[in-house]
Amino acid sequence: MFRILLKKYLSESIILWTALALVLFFFPWVRIWTVSQFELTGFAPLIEQFKAFEKFAPVPLEQFLTYHGIIGITFDEPVVLLCLLTWSVARGTDVVSGELGRGTMEMLLAQPIHRWKLIAAHGIVTVTGLALLCILVYLGISLGIQTNSTPITQQTTVELPWTGWKVPNPFVPKEQRQIPLIELVKPQEFMAATANMFALGFAVLGLGVMISSFDQYRWRSIGIVIGAYVLQLLLFILSKSTPGMAIFKPFTFLSAYQPDWIVQVVHNHPEVEWQWLNRPWATGWQDALGPMGYIGILIGMGLVSYAIAFLRFQHRDLPAPN
Repeated sequence: MFRILLKKYLSESIILWTALALVLFFFPWVRIWTVSQFELTGFAPLIEQFKAFEKFAPVPLEQFLTYHGIIGITFDEPVVLLCLLTWSVARGTDVVSGELGRGTMEMLLAQPIHRWKLIAAHGIVTVTGLALLCILVYLGISLGIQTNSTPITQQTTVELPWTGWKVPNPFVPKEQRQIPLIELVKPQEFMAATANMFALGFAVLGLGVMISSFDQYRWRSIGIVIGAYVLQLLLFILSKSTPGMAIFKPFTFLSAYQPDWIVQVVHNHPEVEWQWLNRPWATGWQDALGPMGYIGILIGMGLVSYAIAFLRFQHRDLPAPN
């Protein structure tokens, strides 16, 4: 019966997963191809215009003039986040309230199977699908880095006699040539950021499953989860707006979604990529966390939500189908 449940949830989600997978694989490649058509130094005047908004960014805006920085923004793109949240919310809210709304829950529970196995089978399919979607984002980024080149303007230099120093040659014009992106940035630098993205999707997924285990109508479960996410987003924006609003930072799980910062840390200090603590001398506990610390917070939130959903569904009296 457990295998039948796995096949059921797989067949229900395959169409949605395929559509999201196509977007999440090709979008990073297209984005990297677009960025690679321009020399990043040309964006410096544009970055200066957004200096007032630097406090909302997890890293200095000058970071976005580097190739690892501009590629790292992929994890914050609305298209990527929308696809990720669509999967987590749509599949998470379907496990209990979706079955109740369709009137199929009684038929499922009439079979010789424990209630917790129903959520477990759904979770295996959904979490596996989420992990594969995140892997496709990483593969899209990796493919974009390995198959694209970018223009680089270089000044011709001359070597001074006796000293060996190299100085720019003012009599020779600057030379522009194409350099493969793989020489400027490594795909491995985005592995921890991809794990952070999976952790965010898992946290929202767990929240959806938990809300679904308490509710009867899927549309209401979806509304509650989206409302909770929007509230968390507002708290996150408020926590960044002024120093006095920083008190809201611990109350939003979006503070643990820091792919831009993770990419910067991994690029500058590869040895801390999978560390739980990065700056133990920092004043606040959130500033002291390393990449795995942020990933662990989101994974922990998802696990706690799943545990609550298991307990609630085990002891819940299910309403009669409409």
